[in-house]
Order: sequence, then C-alpha cells, then structure tokens
Amino acid sequence: MERMVSKSNISNVANKTQTDICLDYSAPDLTETSKVLIYGFLMIVMALTIALNITLIVKINLNPKHKLFTRFFLTSLASVDLGVGLIIMPFNIADGFYDLRHLFGTKTCALFNSMDVMLSTSSILHLGILTYDRYIALCKTLSYGIKCNKKSMKIFFCLNWILVTIMSFGIILPGYHESGIDYIVLNCIYSSANSCVHVFGVYYALITSVISFFLPGVLIICFNIRVFKHVRFQSQYRRNILGIKIRKMIRTGRESQSMRVARTIAVLTGCFFLCWLPFFIVNVISGFIRYKVPFTLEFIVLWLGYCNSAMNPLLYLLLEGKSCIGKS
Repeated sequence: MERMVSKSNISNVANKTQTDICLDYSAPDLTETSKVLIYGFLMIVMALTIALNITLIVKINLNPKHKLFTRFFLTSLASVDLGVGLIIMPFNIADGFYDLRHLFGTKTCALFNSMDVMLSTSSILHLGILTYDRYIALCKTLSYGIKCNKKSMKIFFCLNWILVTIMSFGIILPGYHESGIDYIVLNCIYSSANSCVHVFGVYYALITSVISFFLPGVLIICFNIRVFKHVRFQSQYRRNILGIKIRKMIRTGRESQSMRVARTIAVLTGCFFLCWLPFFIVNVISGFIRYKVPFTLEFIVLWLGYCNSAMNPLLYLLLEGKSCIGKS
C-alpha cells in the first residue's frame, strides 16, 4: 500500500512537470477585435501580393523588353509569389480564425506547410538566379548568350523545383522534419497550439536554412558586390574619358544609368534580407532554446517573410524599368 502511494505521488509530480512544461508553449488568446484588426491588415497584404504579381506578369509578357532568360525567371518568380498570395496567405489567415488543424487534421497542416516551404524557398532561389543573370548581363556581357541560354534556363528551372520539392513534400509529409525534437516538447507544442504550427528539428532547420537562404544569400551578396564594383568602374571610366561633359550632367541633376543600376541592386538586396533574415535567424535559434521563442515574434517574422512576395513585384515594377538591367 505504501509503495502504491509512492508511485502515485511520483506520477502526479511527473504530470505536473509536464503540465508546467506545456504552459511555456501556449499561444496567447486574441480577442475577436484583435483578430479582425490583425488579419484584416494581413488580408490587405494578401490582396496587394496578388494584384502586384499579376500586374508584373502581364507587364513583362505584353511588353517583352527583357532578354528571354530574364523574362522567363521574372515571370516564374512572379508566379511563385502569386502562389504565396493565393494559397499560403489565405490558409494562414483562415487558420488564425478557425484552427484548421483541429478542423481538417494534421495531414492537411503537413500538406500546406510543405507547400509553404516549397513556394517560399523557390521564391528565394529565383531571386538568386535573377541576381546571377544580372551579374552575367553586366559583368560578362560577351558570354551571356552561352551562360544564360535556353538550355541553362531549363537546367536552373528543373533543379530549382526538384530541390524545393524534396526539401518540402519529400521531408515534411513523412514527418522527418521533426527528427531530434523531444517527444514531450513536441506533444506540448501540438496540444497547446491553436493553429497549424511549423515545428522543425534542429538538423532540418539548419540544413534547410543553409540551402534555402544562407547559401543563396551569400551568392546574392557576392554577385551584387561584383556588379556594384563593375558599375562603379564603368562610371569612373566614363567620367575620366568624358570629363567635363559628365560633370556637367551631374551638376544638372541627370542621374547616370550606372547609378540607377547601383541603386536598384542596393534596394532589391536590402529588401530581400530585411524580409527573410529575421525568420531564418529565429528558425535556427528556436531549436536550440527548446522552441521557446514567443509566439508573437514567430508570427511577425513569418509574415515579414511572406511580405517579400509583395515587395518583389513592387520593386521590379518601380525600379527595373529605370535600370535597364537584363534588357534586349
């Protein structure tokens, strides 16, 4: 009898400990008014994402000033970002209102989480490909026809979709992305969550962050530095050759094409890192601190990344037309 009481006490302590642990993963309850305000704003972001990407697709293909390689991947990028606006954003907004995980089951969450990773990663890889295209067009002009032809276009396109499909559906649907997560912690997260949460193991988070963001990010920086140096060299060369005429143009406020190119590069690159860097930093750190990142912070950095799908077409519409990058 005494031993049975002892076991019962141990069991109660264990249950209490697990309950206390789960309290750390409970999401804040929002009032209906707060939900309407927050998700109403996000619906505006969603509508802008859809409208801007449709506008970019139409404009690129009705007025084909860009080279084939550039036009193809700009259209493909806009289509991917349009998918984020048409599929991922609406699902997350609906999930915030109706808790779709309990409504449709975990398999539905895994399906949309896979699609989320696939489209978001593909959008980032497209930006890397377009940066490579800009680098070849400006710095390796004579070899552009060899390095950015139809064959290389097909290779880049296929590699992009094979890679992102494996990283998303190939790993998330079977549940391999949860490898390395403590069972109690994982159970607490799913039992406490009132939405389709993303929970990635440390190894998966590290590998996918490197492949889908940090490696493309480093390449984007390197290509853009080379382009910026080339633009600056060309600008200095023209200034030395034409001298007085160039200085007169600068005094009259006429910005050179080289400066427009440099400005475009700086804005596009800065926006990309502003939108995605916080998410991937939080994504990697989360696993090392037992997934105790505040819900609000995770929500903000996730939607900040989604906003890049609206900023991409907006920046290309506002800046690319003036920079003459990748045009025939």
